[in-house]
Amino acid sequence: MKKYLILSLVFISACVSTQQISWKTGVSEAIIKLPDDAQTVTVLDRVQIQYPYNNTDSKVLNPNVFDIQYGALNGFRSSIRSKAYLTLQTSIQKFKHVANGEFPSALNMTELTQLASGSDIVVSLEMLDQKITDSYNLEIRRESLGNNTYREVDYYVGKRNITLKLGWRLYDCKTGEKLDEWVQEENYFYEAESREPSRTSGILDANYRTELTKIGNRHGANYASRVSPTAQLIFTNIYANGNDYLVRGASLARINNWDDAERLWIRGTQIENKPKKLAMLFHNLAINEVRKGDQKQAEEYAERAAKLHPLGVNTQNEIGK
Repeated sequence: MKKYLILSLVFISACVSTQQISWKTGVSEAIIKLPDDAQTVTVLDRVQIQYPYNNTDSKVLNPNVFDIQYGALNGFRSSIRSKAYLTLQTSIQKFKHVANGEFPSALNMTELTQLASGSDIVVSLEMLDQKITDSYNLEIRRESLGNNTYREVDYYVGKRNITLKLGWRLYDCKTGEKLDEWVQEENYFYEAESREPSRTSGILDANYRTELTKIGNRHGANYASRVSPTAQLIFTNIYANGNDYLVRGASLARINNWDDAERLWIRGTQIENKPKKLAMLFHNLAINEVRKGDQKQAEEYAERAAKLHPLGVNTQNEIGK
């Protein structure tokens, strides 16, 4: 059997439109073993921030601002989408617990039933703690004035250290079992500098929330990698316009209804009489056969496309003939 190659199509006409599609060929397992029938996940936020961020006074910096919380949840959701294995259900804020660096009591079956009807598992952000310390150093630097002359200039270098702790739990909605409890800890810092002490401090404060969001995103994505398998996907292109059979078939393939898409494309080959559009239909049929694992039938469709129009040569190249 010839190896299937994923190549970019070379289009003969600017009016030809394609649609990228994919299908699953396997799964890379995560560290935590999910129930075999787990397909949907509800994301729960149990962290209650006690003091809001005060951006009117740069000296009042809450050690638990919202940005790291939202960053972690958004990072988790984005990573789950990219892994293409679990389907995200709703995101809920309920059963709150004041952020103090400790886990609250685990959810019980009654609580899980209340908040995650229709979901197989719940991922819950349940703990948050974050502390900051600032330090400043005076550095004397040499600046060139030209003609081999220099002057000494004072620079104030500020460093903000962030000590972070996040806690996650994973629940099985059907059994109520706590499948995972995981703590993420990190010591992180960022710096700022200027020739004025107050400006250095101001830069540290101005970048604070952005830095927290960035850290949160990374930790949320890391937890998604811990609990969610990753679908192994093949990406390729099918033709998505030219006649009704191409348009409707591409729409069906996009939602993984390949059987009905195939029937439409076959019907289109029986009705269509323009060589180029026929070649496009045979291209789509060839891609579908690759998806099904029938390389011989894929090559037959690609050959028919190539005899009709130069587009079909691209099809032959793409399926590896």
